[in-house]
Amino acid sequence: MQVMLSTCLFVYVGALSLHYEALSVEASKQTTAEEIVSCIVERLGLTGNNYELAEVAGECKERRLSAHEKPVSVMLLWPMHSEKDFHRFYLREIQSDVPWLDSYGLDPQILRDFIPFLLQKENREYPDLCQLPDLNEATLLENLRQRFEAGHIYTYVGSILIAVNPFKFHPIYNPKYVRLYQNQRIGPILPPHIFAIADNAYYNMLKEKRNQCIVISGESGSGKTESTNFLLHHLTALSQKGAHGSGVEQTILSAGPVLEAFGNAKTAHNNNSSRFGKFIQVNYRENGMVQGAVVQKYLLEKSRIVSQGHYERNYHVFYYLLSGATDAERDALHLLPAEKYHYLNAKNLTLENCDEKYEFSRLKQSMEMVGFSAEKQRRLFNVLSAVLLLGNVEFFPKKSTYHHDESVQVRNPDVVGLISELLRVKQETLMSALTSKRVKASGETLIMQYKLPEAIAARDALAKCLYGALFDWIVLQVNHALLNKDQVLHTGHSIGVLDIFGFEDFGPQNSFEQLCINYANEHLQYYFNLHVFKYEQKEYKREGIKWTDIEFLDNYGCLQLFESKPSGLLCILDDLCNFPGATNETLLQKFNSVHKDNAFYEKPQRKENAFIIKHYAGKVKYQVAEMREKNLDLMRQDIVSVLKNSSMAFVRELVGADPVAVFRWAILRAFFRGYFAFRSAGIKHRKERADMSYNKLATKTRYRAPNDSIVSRY
Repeated sequence: MQVMLSTCLFVYVGALSLHYEALSVEASKQTTAEEIVSCIVERLGLTGNNYELAEVAGECKERRLSAHEKPVSVMLLWPMHSEKDFHRFYLREIQSDVPWLDSYGLDPQILRDFIPFLLQKENREYPDLCQLPDLNEATLLENLRQRFEAGHIYTYVGSILIAVNPFKFHPIYNPKYVRLYQNQRIGPILPPHIFAIADNAYYNMLKEKRNQCIVISGESGSGKTESTNFLLHHLTALSQKGAHGSGVEQTILSAGPVLEAFGNAKTAHNNNSSRFGKFIQVNYRENGMVQGAVVQKYLLEKSRIVSQGHYERNYHVFYYLLSGATDAERDALHLLPAEKYHYLNAKNLTLENCDEKYEFSRLKQSMEMVGFSAEKQRRLFNVLSAVLLLGNVEFFPKKSTYHHDESVQVRNPDVVGLISELLRVKQETLMSALTSKRVKASGETLIMQYKLPEAIAARDALAKCLYGALFDWIVLQVNHALLNKDQVLHTGHSIGVLDIFGFEDFGPQNSFEQLCINYANEHLQYYFNLHVFKYEQKEYKREGIKWTDIEFLDNYGCLQLFESKPSGLLCILDDLCNFPGATNETLLQKFNSVHKDNAFYEKPQRKENAFIIKHYAGKVKYQVAEMREKNLDLMRQDIVSVLKNSSMAFVRELVGADPVAVFRWAILRAFFRGYFAFRSAGIKHRKERADMSYNKLATKTRYRAPNDSIVSRY
C-alpha cells in the first residue's frame, strides 16, 4: 500500500474574492498547479479558466507557475520564514498582454489595492476621451464623472492627461508602480496614470535626443502641486541606476517642501495654493542619470505678506515657525503668539488636518537636506520674525503748532528696537526710514516727513521687500544645491516641469497680482487650444481624413486685450506708470475709453473703480486700487540703504542689486579668507616650532655636563 503524504498550502486570492484573503488547500508532492487552480476556482465560484498560480518572493520577485509544476515541491525549496525572505502563492487572472505580471512582484496587500486600478473595464467609461463614439461636451463630462465615481481619477485625451482631484489618498503611487510604466507607450495596455506622462517624456528624451517639457495647468485646488511632486518622484526614480544614484535626486525632492512652505498659502478656494509659479528643469546625462537641476520662480504674490482676504492666511512658513519653534528659539527671535501679529489673519490662524509643529520639523529637515546649515536657518528665521514684527509698528500724528503739518511718529519704538536687533541695523536709522524720506532737489538733499498713509506704505514696502528678497535667496540656494557637483559640462538633455498658479476669482480682492496670474493661465489655455484643436485638426486635413471641425471658444482675442501694442491693458498700464500726473482713476478711465467696444472687456453695471474681463474660464472683476504702484514694484532707496548698512552680511546680501553677483562674491570672499587664514596659521605654526626648538637648545646648553665642554674644546 502506498501512502500519500499531504501538505496544507495557503493560496492568496487578492481582489478575486471579497470575503477571503487566502484559502487552504490539501495537496501532495504530485499535485499540479493546474489542479490547485481548478480547486480554488470551484470553491470561490469563479467562472472561466483564465486563472493561474504565481510564486511571490519578498517584494521584488514574482514567477508564474506552469500548469504542470508541483507547488508542494516548490514550497519545500523555500527558506525558513523570515522578514527578509517571505514566500507565498497567489491566484490571479492570466494577463499575458500586461508585461509586468511576469517581471515585477508586488506584495498581495498592494495588489489588492492596485489590481482594481489596473483592470479598469471599458464597458461603461473610456480611459481615453478620443475613444468616445460621440465626442461633445456632454459625453466628455459624463465619461469623466463615471470614471471618477469608479475611482479612476486619470483620463487621457491622446497624449494629454486629465486629473480630477479626489481630495483623498489613492494607493496608486507606490514606488513599486514606477516600474509598471517604464518604457511603456501611452495607450490601452496600462490605465491612465501620471507616471505614464513622466515616463513618456523621459524615454522620448533619450530616444529622440530632444529636450522635453510637461505643462501642468488648471484652476486653484485642482492638484497641480501634488501632480508636480508625483512627476518629479517618477522622473528621479527612472534615473537611479541601481545603487548608483547621483544624490541630486533626493535634493530635488527635498527642495519641494521648502519652496511650498515659503510660497504656498491658504486661499478661499484651496488650503495649499501656490502663490508663485515655478519651472523645474531636470538635466540628464547621456545615459539617463540626473546630472543637476534648475528652479525658476515667477510672480511671487508679495501683497499677501501685508494683507489677506477674509478666509485666507499668510504664507505657511510663518505659522510653522510660530507653532514649532523651541523656547530658546522663541526668546532669540522675540516671537509672539500668532494672534498678536497684525500681518496674520486672526480669523484663520489654524489649518484643518495640519500639524504645523510637525510641518516645521519637516521643513527644517528638508532645508538641511537642500544645504541650509543651522546658521543659515537661524539668520533666515531672524528675517521672518522681523517681517512679522514690522506689521506691529504703529504710527500716530505728531503734535505740532502748525495746522498743515501732517507728519507722524512711531507709537511703539520698542518694536522697532526688536526689529533693528534682528536685522542688525541701527534703531535710529530704521526709525528715520519709516517716518521720512530723502529727496534731492537743486543739488540739495531735503528730508520730507511722511504722512500717515505714506508711513504705512513705507512699512509694508519694507516687509514685502524683505520677504521677496528672502524668497529669491532661497531659490538661489536651492539652485546652488542642485548644481552639477562633478564640474562636468552638461552635454545631455533636460525635462522641464511647469507648475503655475491656478485661475482664481476672489471677488472684491482681485488686484494686479491676480490679473497677472489669470493672464498666465489664459496663455496656457491658448496653448492647449492650439495643440488640441488647431494643430490636430490641421493634421487630420493634411492626411485626407474626412473630418468636421470641432467648434471651440478661441481666446486669442482675450490675449490681444492684454498684450497688443500700443492699446493693450499692460501697455497702457506701463505708459501711465511713467506719466507723473497719472493716478489709478485715470488708468481706469483710459481702459474704459480704449476698450469700450472690445468683446472681452466690460464695465461694471454700477460705478466703481473696477473693470471686468471675460476670460476663458469666466468673467472676473479687477480692482484698480494700487495697480500702478504694484506694477512699478519699487523699493524706496532709503529703506535699501538701511538694510545695506546692516552689520549682518546675510541682510546685506538679501538686498544686493544682483543676487547671483552677491553670491559669487561671497564665494570669492570665502576663498580669500580661507587662504589668508591658512597662511596666517602656517606662519604662526612655523614661529611656534622655531621658538620650541630655540627653547630646547637653550635648555640643553644651560644644563650641559662639565665633560661636555672638554669634549667640545678638543
